[in-house]
Amino acid sequence: MSSKVETFEVKYPENWVVMQNKIMQTFHQMTLDEKRLLILASPVARLIDATEKDAIEITAEKFANACGIKVNSAYSQLEEASKTLMQRSFSYKNDRGKRVRVTWVIRSVYEDGFISVCFPDEVLLMLKVLNADNPYTKYKQDSVLKLKGEYSIDLYHIAKKFEGMKRFSISLDEIKQEFSLPPSYDHISNLKARMIKPAIKEINEKTDINITYENIKRGRTVTGLKFTVKPKANIKKGLEEKRDPYTADMFTIDGLNDKQLGRIVRNPNFVAEYNHLVSPTSPAGQSQQGWDLEMVKRLKEDASQFGKRPIKDYLEY
Repeated sequence: MSSKVETFEVKYPENWVVMQNKIMQTFHQMTLDEKRLLILASPVARLIDATEKDAIEITAEKFANACGIKVNSAYSQLEEASKTLMQRSFSYKNDRGKRVRVTWVIRSVYEDGFISVCFPDEVLLMLKVLNADNPYTKYKQDSVLKLKGEYSIDLYHIAKKFEGMKRFSISLDEIKQEFSLPPSYDHISNLKARMIKPAIKEINEKTDINITYENIKRGRTVTGLKFTVKPKANIKKGLEEKRDPYTADMFTIDGLNDKQLGRIVRNPNFVAEYNHLVSPTSPAGQSQQGWDLEMVKRLKEDASQFGKRPIKDYLEY
C-alpha cells in the first residue's frame, strides 16, 4: 500500500457505499458502531475528495435515523466508535519494504450534536481509489445500516462482492478466519445456529438481497458452505425501470453488436476487473474463446453486474 492518495475515477452518488475490499477484510475486528461510522463517512470522503486535513462530520440525528436507533443514545455511540477507531490500527509495507502502522482515525472533535473525524491518507485511499488494481464492492447505504447482528454486515458485504456470480463457496476454516470466530463455533451446529442463520435471516428481512445456503460435504463431513445470492424481485424491477442518473450508462449495452461486446470482454481492464467471476477450472477460465462466450452471455443477461465503470468505456483500448 502506498500512502499517496490518488483521484478516484468513478463517481457514485452519496447514498452509495463504495470501499476497497481491503477495508472490508478488517471489518470483522470492529464493533458494529465502528463499521457504521465508516459506512457513513465513506461517501463523504469520496465526494469531497478528502485529505487528512478534511474533517468529516456525522450528526447524531443522521446516525440515529440511518441506523434505526434512538437519537439520545446515538451521540454517545458515535463518540465511543471514534475513540476505539483511534486506538485501532493496521499495518502494511511501504514502497521501501518497511512496515508502517496506521490508526484508522487520526483526529476526532466532539461538537454539540455531531462529531467530526479525520482519516489518514491510507484509509482515504481505500475509500477513494476504486479501480482494477484496488478491487472494491459497492451497495446502497440504507441496505446495510439497519443491520444489527454481530456478523450481518460482514456477511452482507461478502454476498454483495459475489452477487454478480450469483453464488460463492467458503470452507469452514475460511469462515472461521474471515469472521474471527471463537473456538465455540468449531462445531457446525453452533456455527449455523449462532452465526449463519441469524445473519442470513436479518439480511433477507432488511436488505436488497436474499441469501440461501447448502452444505459442501466430503463424504459425510461438512467441509464448507455454498451460498446463493439473489436480488429481491422488487429491487431488481426498480433498478430496471429507473437507473440512478450517476450510474445509468454503466448498465447499458443497447446498440452494441456481438463484435463490440467481444471487444469489450477482451479489454485487459475488463478482464482484470471481472476475472474473479469465473473459476480457473471452468471453460471460461481455461481459454480466450471460453471467456468471450461466457462474458458476452452474462452481459446480455444482466449487464448491471458489470458496474465498475461504464460498459462502453471498455471499447477503447
